Amino acid sequence: MNKEALRRVQRVTALVTLAGIIFYLFFQINKVEPFRDINPFGEDPYDAVGSFAIQVALLIGLLTYARVLRLRSDPAQVSKLRLILRGNVLVLFAIGITLVVDAVAEILRPSPPSYWGNVLRIELALMVLLTVVCVLAVGFGFRGMQLVLPARDLTPADGIDDLWTLVRIPVTRLGAALPHAFVEWVQRFESDRLFARVPWFNPRLHPWRFACLLGLLVRMGLTVAQLREGFPPNLLIGLAVAGIFISAEFAATLVGFAIFGGYLGLRPTFDENT
Repeated sequence: MNKEALRRVQRVTALVTLAGIIFYLFFQINKVEPFRDINPFGEDPYDAVGSFAIQVALLIGLLTYARVLRLRSDPAQVSKLRLILRGNVLVLFAIGITLVVDAVAEILRPSPPSYWGNVLRIELALMVLLTVVCVLAVGFGFRGMQLVLPARDLTPADGIDDLWTLVRIPVTRLGAALPHAFVEWVQRFESDRLFARVPWFNPRLHPWRFACLLGLLVRMGLTVAQLREGFPPNLLIGLAVAGIFISAEFAATLVGFAIFGGYLGLRPTFDENT
């Protein structure tokens, strides 16, 4: 793979990842004042779609960009080029589905004309425009590239090693200003070392078990974060709502891992054509 093609892939992936970050901000900002009371897609079921989609867009976007950075420093990772394309596609798919749902909410539950309502609609239109630009960029950026099939035995451990690139590269570049021992530790770090003392949750050995644990931890963290929007009327209602959210996140994680895990190289695949 020549350097120019790799730079093109990095620019495209950076754009898609940036779109995922902007999408996250778009979703979160429009849930607070002055948009909270006029946002037609700020309530369920529209809000539920966006809540899952921003997690997908952020995590997959960061993972995909990390894979590009790792490929730049390690040509042996070229087999992940197809996974990079798939990651970009899924980020845009998550954003696109949410924008369609938001547009439906605007049609079915239009807010009264107001200054902030118009700002909200302009934001939505700009997000649609950004998504279209990203789709075109991905199409042109990967056009004509030879995409070999990735390894069929990849696990979340490989994904963690990919994500660690986002830490390793800046630490390495700032190595002269950081303690030498710390820099060496960062450079030697890998998933297997992290889980050496807890093999029962090692994602290389137990990818499904790790996915279940990750889904629970993420939902618990998000449930705590949602307390910023206000406490429930009483403890019983709070526990019931938390239980529903955690169960939904757990189920969504398992379904997503089953459907997209092999597609993204996060679990072993048994289909020779994927």
